[in-house]
Amino acid sequence: MNRTVTTSLIGTAAVVALIAGTCAPAFASGTPTPRPTTGNSLAAIQANAKVQTTARIGALNTAIAKVNAAADISSSDRATILGTLNGDVTGMNTVEARIAADTTVAAARTDYKTIFTTYRVYAVAIPQSRLAAAEDRMTSTAIPRLTDAQGKLAAALAGPDASKSTPALQADLTDMSAQTAAATAALNGVAAEALAVTPSAFNSNHSVLAPVRFAVTSAMTDLRKAAADGKTVLAAIK
Repeated sequence: MNRTVTTSLIGTAAVVALIAGTCAPAFASGTPTPRPTTGNSLAAIQANAKVQTTARIGALNTAIAKVNAAADISSSDRATILGTLNGDVTGMNTVEARIAADTTVAAARTDYKTIFTTYRVYAVAIPQSRLAAAEDRMTSTAIPRLTDAQGKLAAALAGPDASKSTPALQADLTDMSAQTAAATAALNGVAAEALAVTPSAFNSNHSVLAPVRFAVTSAMTDLRKAAADGKTVLAAIK
């Protein structure tokens, strides 16, 4: 039993650490990076557009590969995420081609702006995909593991390890359950909320993803506390 619980707790810690690492950019402030200057000539604008769109296409393709490789993203969320990311790849290619074909500075400047307004690759598409994936990982992997571990620890203290039970350990078990429940509540509807954000919504409110970031980071904190509680109880009954 102890080996099974240890595996669950270690696995949970690994999942939470993975989520924290892969989603760190998504937890950053929603304030957009200052827009690079377009340049004064048509050639300069076209060159800058190529740099900006190429960078975004690279970031999008990296994100797409990670989503495709992740086993713990729900099928519906995966489809939505990939639809957005692939759509933005197409969009970046389209915008770059349009700017390359522009024949006036005014037209090129107008098209150049759409890289940062019509498409919000860094501010919306990639962060929302990471936040939704984080919710899916926690609800499908981390939380079930913690719930399973808590049940096994409770059974041990009520049965074969009852002689080791103390009020402090029982409090740890109670807190473990409470923290897991808090994480579950915090994550309710988070993926859908994240994926519903559009570039236009972000243009109107640069903090539109802030509640989602807060919910995900809060849940991660709760799960870390729950895992720590479990490790304390496990160490006492080994």
